[in-house]
Amino acid sequence: MKKIRFVKYLLGVALMTAAISPVTVRADSKDIQVKVDDVSVQFPDAKPYIDPSTSRTMIPIRFVSEKLGASVEWDGAKQTVTMTKEGKQISLKIGEKKATVSGKQITFDAAATLQNNRTFVPLRFVSEAYGAKVDWLATERLVLITTNLPGGTGTSGTTIPGAGQPGTTNPGSGNTSTSGVGSKVGVDGQFTVVAPSDPDMLLPKDPVTEPAIEAFIASLKYENGIVSGKIPELPAGHTINFHYKDTSDGKWGNRANDKDFNNLKPGDTFSAKVVGAGGYLSFGLFKGAEGKNGVVVNLPDMTIEWEAKR
Repeated sequence: MKKIRFVKYLLGVALMTAAISPVTVRADSKDIQVKVDDVSVQFPDAKPYIDPSTSRTMIPIRFVSEKLGASVEWDGAKQTVTMTKEGKQISLKIGEKKATVSGKQITFDAAATLQNNRTFVPLRFVSEAYGAKVDWLATERLVLITTNLPGGTGTSGTTIPGAGQPGTTNPGSGNTSTSGVGSKVGVDGQFTVVAPSDPDMLLPKDPVTEPAIEAFIASLKYENGIVSGKIPELPAGHTINFHYKDTSDGKWGNRANDKDFNNLKPGDTFSAKVVGAGGYLSFGLFKGAEGKNGVVVNLPDMTIEWEAKR
């Protein structure tokens, strides 16, 4: 069952916004902005977008690469773009989910595409190919790319996680999570923490809300087709956006076994029956209308994805 992590998050934001305000704001009403080392990147004729089929942020590679100090060449006959920086050559072909960096191959889960005569690549390609740090500020729809990292940049030819990503233990990253990728969590260790479906779209790290998220997943139990758990204590001024969505028919929208748990208070228990192909629990923490942290529990896959950097 395909997981569309960011769509789930946007749905949660929409529900929360509707609950606290009579005014509905479209999540995609604002263009995605990109900054490289705190300098805005201007996109005169091709702008970043979120591919609805993969939920990946796609960026026109020429403008970003040139901001990163690379020269860019296009071979129309071979449908290949080549970037060169300080002797390191990076090449990729339209339609492929891989690139060659100084003779080594890296892969990513969305293919390079050609639109309006511009080559678009998934945002994570930037960190993998250039060794840069990439952060996504969801509420601002802002991508921050940092290249002046301690120890220099560069790539090993494999996926390079950003500092603070789930499972990352980089010194100084501020990772306080006790349950990284691969951890068995829940009352009986039934659930497995997995890498986020879309690391580009993680909310900024928020240590204030992490303990509540950890307590929530620690309370989870799945037995006889029913998932249950407990609402944790919340930081002051925070509210929850919590629901179970059944996706067994592959469609969105309310159905008989969807459940809304937003009226529950800290200490209350909950349960939801998982039928058919299952669905997911979406538990988010908000401060006002701003999403701060969250987690998605996929059922009956028994996997958990963080919604914010750890």
